[in-house]
Amino acid sequence: MSIQRYGKWDFRAVDRDAAARARARLQEQGAPAEPERAAAVVLLREAPLRVFLLRHTAKEPFGAVAEGEHAPLETVRERWADAEADYGSAGERHRRGSRYGFPGGRFKPDDPDVAMTGVREVEEETGAMVALQRAWSRWVTPEYEPVRFDAWIYVATLAEGFQPRIRAREPEYMTWIGPEQAVCQYGGQMSMPEATTLAELSRYSTVGEVFAAAEQRDMSPILPRLGTGWDHPRLVLPGEEGYPEASLSHL
Repeated sequence: MSIQRYGKWDFRAVDRDAAARARARLQEQGAPAEPERAAAVVLLREAPLRVFLLRHTAKEPFGAVAEGEHAPLETVRERWADAEADYGSAGERHRRGSRYGFPGGRFKPDDPDVAMTGVREVEEETGAMVALQRAWSRWVTPEYEPVRFDAWIYVATLAEGFQPRIRAREPEYMTWIGPEQAVCQYGGQMSMPEATTLAELSRYSTVGEVFAAAEQRDMSPILPRLGTGWDHPRLVLPGEEGYPEASLSHL
């Protein structure tokens, strides 16, 4: 059973007006945008168990996109649980506040695979090298979003002697923090996959336990869809009651 609530955060609730706009946008699109491959990496250390978080100003959790054929490359953000991405100007996004998340970004053509995308992003954003890495989950951005990612989330440890530091331009703050404290304190400023990952990791006490659990994880893609209920719209995951058979099946 996937986590739906943690502390004060409800990861699934969707504002009714935002849900209506999301449905209208998907109808207008006619077909979902093709998701791009991406990766995010949860760096771990102990004892006790800690995760590495970065804070960005209005950074979309899995990278940047170009807005228009000749537009400059700009970061965008989307809060999956809000069912609405606002692709305003950089200044407008800055005023909306900061985002917390893991090192990560989009797949590049010279990456051997998406696992190496995560390794590369860790080095680019923190200057550190990954020692051990295991896949934890795979999330696909909901179909109503104009920008979508097929994002693999990994858990990893750092190579001996490396400590992460702020290296890229975008991050403005970094911290090592317990997963439970992280999701309780910052869950409202994360994407649904990242917040869910932290809630899941809060069940474990050591890096060894996390890696053992990773070996048993189901890596089937997780594609949230808007449920069929209009009175209290919520995101629903595959296999759950009320999960639509297709993106446009209930619109």
